[in-house]
Amino acid sequence: MLDLETLRGRLIVSCQAPDGSPLRDPGIIAAIAEAAVLAGAAAVRINSAEHVAAVRRRVDVPIIGLEKVVTDGEQWITPTADLAKALVDAGADIVALDATLRARSGTPAVDELLPAVRDLGVPVMADIDAFEAGRHAGELGAELVGTTLSGYTSVPQNRSGDPDIALVGRLAALPTPVIAEGRIKSPDELRAAFEAGAFAVVVGTSITEPMALTRRYLAAVPTLTKGASA
Repeated sequence: MLDLETLRGRLIVSCQAPDGSPLRDPGIIAAIAEAAVLAGAAAVRINSAEHVAAVRRRVDVPIIGLEKVVTDGEQWITPTADLAKALVDAGADIVALDATLRARSGTPAVDELLPAVRDLGVPVMADIDAFEAGRHAGELGAELVGTTLSGYTSVPQNRSGDPDIALVGRLAALPTPVIAEGRIKSPDELRAAFEAGAFAVVVGTSITEPMALTRRYLAAVPTLTKGASA
């Protein structure tokens, strides 16, 4: 099994592209991941078994694999053991799964899912949205807990658009290493996550998503902002 200590104090880059993006192609995602690794990323986080397989052929750092599934308008992270197995077969070294305490329809509860994925022989990164979910995931045996879903579920927490540094700090007091992920937009915010006790930090959009970055800059163009408010 992967030695997770190789990730302590390091940057992980999430290399994904949303639906409709011209970057949503296995070869392109693999090239983005390789570029991130060449720049010093200690690991990459990749969505879908197809993309994991493409990235595995280009990099030798650990891959955190996940499968995003939308059900009834809600997004879930690797909600079944079959999806997790496909990621492992494709070359994922760690599997990220949904460890929120939301009610689920047609998929296993986290109490069943998390142990089943651990039985595949890889570490589990439990993506959570609140402290209680993180604590529970650790009790179930998750090797890592990620703040990935804070602010993205119905849990009334951290709707500010900023990274949930407070949650990182609370989780850091628990035995399970915490990975800070979600809305980290600057080196200062990355530094704050480490100071709060993060084991590692994941940055995605602000490194690998040019469409979102372009929109961020366009929002500051005076001629465009004046037109929007007219």
